[in-house]
Amino acid sequence: MELEQRFRDAIRENNQRIYGVCSYFFDDRSDRDDAYQESLIRIWQNLRSFRGNSLLSTWIYRVVVNTCLMHIRNDKRRKDLIGNGLTTETGMVADHPADDDPGHQDRKIAFIHQFISTLVTADKTLVSLYLEDFTTREMAEITGMSEVNVRVRLHRIREKIKNEWEEQQDGTG
Repeated sequence: MELEQRFRDAIRENNQRIYGVCSYFFDDRSDRDDAYQESLIRIWQNLRSFRGNSLLSTWIYRVVVNTCLMHIRNDKRRKDLIGNGLTTETGMVADHPADDDPGHQDRKIAFIHQFISTLVTADKTLVSLYLEDFTTREMAEITGMSEVNVRVRLHRIREKIKNEWEEQQDGTG
C-alpha cells in the first residue's frame, strides 16, 4: 500500500509537468495522450527501483523524456514534434518593434513552433525542459548530458532562434 500512495502522491505533484513534457514532443493529442499514459505506466513499473540519488521529480521527468523519445523512435510516421501552449515569454525570441502589430504575436508563436520542429531530438528535449523551468543541473540529470553541454546547447539554440527571427523580421519588414 505504501508504494501505491507514493505513486499517487508523485503523480499528483508532477502530473501537469508530465503532461507538459509530453505536449512538447507531440502536437497530436492521441500521441501525446499515449506517451502520457505510457509514462505513468513506466513510472509505476520502475518506482521501486528509484534509489534517491536525485530528486523524485527529476527521476520522473527522466522517465517521461525517455518514454517520449522511445515513442518517437517507434513511430514511423515521425509527426511534427512541436509543443502546445508554447509562449513567447521564454526569452528565446527577442522583442521587435513590430510587437504592437496585433498579428505579430501569432507570427512569433508560429515561428517558434516551426523553429522547434527543425531541431534535433536532443535540442527539442532541452527546449521542452527549459520551458518547464528546469535548472541546467536538472536538465543534465534528465538527459545524461553534462551541465556545461546543456548550457552551451541552450545558448546556441537561443542565439540561432534570435538570429533567424531577426532575419525573418528584416526580410518581411
